Amino acid sequence: MLRIKLAISLIPFFLLLSSCSQNEEVMTNYPFLQKKDENITLLFSDDLFLHAEGNYYDALLDVKRRYPEKIRSFNIIHSSDRDLVRHYEIQEYPTLLVIHNNYITIRVEGSLNKSDILEALEEALIK
Repeated sequence: MLRIKLAISLIPFFLLLSSCSQNEEVMTNYPFLQKKDENITLLFSDDLFLHAEGNYYDALLDVKRRYPEKIRSFNIIHSSDRDLVRHYEIQEYPTLLVIHNNYITIRVEGSLNKSDILEALEEALIK
């Protein structure tokens, strides 16, 4: 009985170690995620939802034009990139993430109009 309790109490520890190792692996495999003190912009794309992505591109280009220091570039991540999709728990396409120093500061998901995407970006980026 004591062994079972000990084994159960160690599960969270091993899950935490596994999570840390996966995070390090993702950071190593994707050098663009290693930028410090800079917004990293990721747009997760899927071929079945390309019709919904135009508003995201338009909003990103508008923000980049108006605030070039806030979004220097953005990365398109295809749904087939299972490591990043799993790491960032992408459930819906398109999904836009802005990451700053390894923290997600903006997460916008699904088929939205350009003004809603712009509002979310500006609200978080222009503080």
